[in-house]
Amino acid sequence: MEFRQLVYFRTIVQTGSFTEAAIQLHMAQPPLSRQIANLEAELGVQLLNRGAKGVTPTDAGNLLLSYADQLIQLRDQADHQVRFLGTAVSGKLQLGMISSAVGVLPNSLAELTQHYPDVQLLVREGHTYQLIDWLEKHQIDAAIVRTPFSVTGMTEQALMEERMVAVVPNTYDKGLSANIAIADLNDLPLIIYRRFRNIFNQTFFEAHITPFIASYCDDARTAVQLANTKLGIALVPESVAVAYLGMGMTVHPVNYAGWRTQVKLIWPKTSAKSPLLKLFIQLFHD
Repeated sequence: MEFRQLVYFRTIVQTGSFTEAAIQLHMAQPPLSRQIANLEAELGVQLLNRGAKGVTPTDAGNLLLSYADQLIQLRDQADHQVRFLGTAVSGKLQLGMISSAVGVLPNSLAELTQHYPDVQLLVREGHTYQLIDWLEKHQIDAAIVRTPFSVTGMTEQALMEERMVAVVPNTYDKGLSANIAIADLNDLPLIIYRRFRNIFNQTFFEAHITPFIASYCDDARTAVQLANTKLGIALVPESVAVAYLGMGMTVHPVNYAGWRTQVKLIWPKTSAKSPLLKLFIQLFHD
C-alpha cells in the first residue's frame, strides 16, 4: 500500500467519481483505475461500489478511509514539523482549544503574525478529551484544555484557575445570597456540565443533600443557554458564565473551595518543539 494510492482512493470517495477524481489529481482515468484495482487486489477486498449514481465506499472502504485520513494528516504534520525544526520561526502552528479558553490567550498573540509574516495559526475547537486524542495522534501541536482530565506523556503549563459559579435565571433568584453555599443548591433545579458530574455528586453526598438535576449537557455554553430558558440553574466555570451570560440572569459564585478548575496548555513530551511552538509557549510568560 502506497501513500499515493491512499490519496487517490480518498479523492475518489470525496468526489464520488473516477472522472472527477482524475481531473483533481491531474492524471488520466485509466491509470487511476489501475491503482485502485491494484490496491483492492493487495488488500483482498472490494473498496468501492461502482454504480449509475456514482462511486461509494463499501464497509471495508469506509474503514480504509478513516485510516487514510489519519495517515495523510499525520504525514502532512510530520512534514511541517520536520521542515520547520530549524532556526526559522515560520510555518503553521496547529492549536487545539476548548471553547471557554479564549480569555486565557495572551494579548501579545497578535505579535506572532505581525513580527513573523510566515507564521499561520490554525485553531481547532473541541472538548478536552477530544483535544488530547488529537495530540496523541499528532494532529495538533498543542492544546488549551480544562481540568479535570487524566493523561500521560504530556507537558502541562497552568494558565488560569477559576471558581465555579451558578448562573441563575431571575425566576430562581428570589432570596439567594450573593455567594451561594452548597446547601442552598438542595432546593434548586440544576443544569450540570457533565465533566464535573462526579465532583458535584461527591460534594452533594458529603453535604447530605440530593438536589434535583434538571439536565446534564456536554458543553458549558449549552448549560448557560439552558439556564437562559429558565430550565434551571447552570453550574459552570466563571469565565463561561461571563462570556455567554444572557439577559435576565445573574451570576452567583459558589462558596466552596473544592469546586475549582484550571485551564492548562499541554503538548506531547515526546515531540520535538519547533521554534514556532517554543515562541508560542513563551508568549504566556511575557
